[in-house]
Amino acid sequence: MDIIINATIDAAPEGSVPIPAQGNYYHHLLACLGYPVDAPPVADLLRRYHGLDGTWLVASPIHWQATHNDAMIVACNASLDLSDEESRHWFDAWAAYLPPDEFNLHYHDAYTWLIQPMKPHPMHALPVHTLLHQPMMQHLKALDTSLFWSSLLTENQMLFSSHPLNDARKDAYPINGVWIWGAGQLAAPVSRPIVCGDEASCHLARVVSTHVRLYALSQAYSKNTIVLSVTDEPFKNHTARRYWNNLAYMNKASCRFIRFWRSLIEH
Repeated sequence: MDIIINATIDAAPEGSVPIPAQGNYYHHLLACLGYPVDAPPVADLLRRYHGLDGTWLVASPIHWQATHNDAMIVACNASLDLSDEESRHWFDAWAAYLPPDEFNLHYHDAYTWLIQPMKPHPMHALPVHTLLHQPMMQHLKALDTSLFWSSLLTENQMLFSSHPLNDARKDAYPINGVWIWGAGQLAAPVSRPIVCGDEASCHLARVVSTHVRLYALSQAYSKNTIVLSVTDEPFKNHTARRYWNNLAYMNKASCRFIRFWRSLIEH
């Protein structure tokens, strides 16, 4: 069982085993469905979720730092400590800056914005969390041969780094750029079962699966099930791989719970 939780956790439970994490709720879902972890079509997933037309990309707010002869991303996602309200202010500032005849933008959540270039500009970019503390020059050069995207990111850096919204961030990392990624197309929905904690998760799951239902305490779930939730509480005694937005781990059910579960099956 794969349990994907759209939240962060302070630390993995004692006795759990660390497993690779993808740093993003939507990336975790696609990875569990077999999409490549270095090229997950997160933008196409969210495009379909919102009913948008055309080709979109993910834009993630970031904090860059210059090094001796390079640069690196040192903060993204939850480490930026962005509220939804503040993120919308940043999003609106970016929307006011970009030429409306060249780009469309769509807000999804505090750490996930969508951008659509009006003209096709192919690009290849790794997911933002995989680039943390990595030299960036090689990745900027690899975005595209036309330098369209690297030029845009440089222009965005100048906008964000000098923006007065940073004055209120105090001890938090300043927002001084975005990283654009998440290209690619989804395949047809699969039949792998997905159980959801709420209707919004069901709406997302139906984009990628034909077998989606709300969680019910009275029902048993197969080991092949994916769970989408905002809390781990209903499933804390299940043997599962757990994916939080900031870490992932494998745990095993307690012997007491196993005996209880077997008693239900036998009766």
